Amino acid sequence: MKKILFVILLGLISCETEITNYKAKNLNNSFVIYGEITNLPGPHAFRINYLIDYDPYDITKYIGKPVDGAEVEVIDKDGKTVALEAFGQGLYKTPMGFKGVVNQFYQLSVKTVEGYSIQSDFQELLPPPELKGFDYTFVNAEKVEDMYFDVKASIIDKKGTKDFYFVKKQDFIEFITTCPEPPPPPASPPACYSKCWQAPLNTQPELLSDFLVDGQELPLTFPRINAFDFTKWVVQVEAYNVSKEISEYWKRQEEQRTIGGGLFDKIPAQIGGNLSCTNEPNIEVLGIFVVAGKTKKRLEIDRFKSFDQATLAKVQTYLNFNDLRNKELKVYNCDQAGWVDYNIGFSLPPE
Repeated sequence: MKKILFVILLGLISCETEITNYKAKNLNNSFVIYGEITNLPGPHAFRINYLIDYDPYDITKYIGKPVDGAEVEVIDKDGKTVALEAFGQGLYKTPMGFKGVVNQFYQLSVKTVEGYSIQSDFQELLPPPELKGFDYTFVNAEKVEDMYFDVKASIIDKKGTKDFYFVKKQDFIEFITTCPEPPPPPASPPACYSKCWQAPLNTQPELLSDFLVDGQELPLTFPRINAFDFTKWVVQVEAYNVSKEISEYWKRQEEQRTIGGGLFDKIPAQIGGNLSCTNEPNIEVLGIFVVAGKTKKRLEIDRFKSFDQATLAKVQTYLNFNDLRNKELKVYNCDQAGWVDYNIGFSLPPE
């Protein structure tokens, strides 16, 4: 259950950043909200917290708690309402399969058990961006440390409109654990599952616009992928076509990204978006309701098939020397390998 929750939260926490330049009148008794609606099938997750004590100069005075029991709805401009389901710890989700419609406008409505009413502005769901040339090449070298995979992709910008793009990236890395020695005969050896996946957190989104490059290809940037092992490596890209308002929100977050922290961390990002408390103007609402056209793709990098025999021998020597299999830490099920950071188990989350 914990791993399922972690996978759901990947999208919620992958772009959170602390901000300190937002002038809030009163951050005590404030709400922190983040969620998104796109043209892709859900469920779409939302997170709602309530900040009951805060001092920007004393981190120990931060007290936040999840907002449970709220009535959360997404409303389109035609009046159609979709109710969100709570699934604990201030988390809410749309029904399975729910997706937004391109060119429709959506609003988020939250009514808490204490009687607070929070609403967003109506936001238009723009057409999803076109992703081109999502591929990779292997760059060989004499030393394993200098080998790498070069990943490339670009967004095809639509000519004649002012467009803003927001891109999330997530890596999924296959790893292999070492199985225990089999028991002596006549006992049958138990099953051993040694291939699992890890999903390192990526909190640095990429922001693009077509300013001065209207109608052209906008290249995305990717870090080099190492050749330290021959397991598979999957790169996931989620490209959003967003409004200028939402783009500016993320821009302000990224300007302070190096400070650290996150929207729901100590101390929360002090930045308001498109949400407000309609029946209590003195209550601050931080965070944002994202409505966007979205394109999501995955690229599988098969490192093993990219190596010739000589290169594979070098990689094998490298991983043995650096003990990447953790031979002294033996388990029958790799999903129990607690020493592997962000271990998500035997399979990738659904696309």
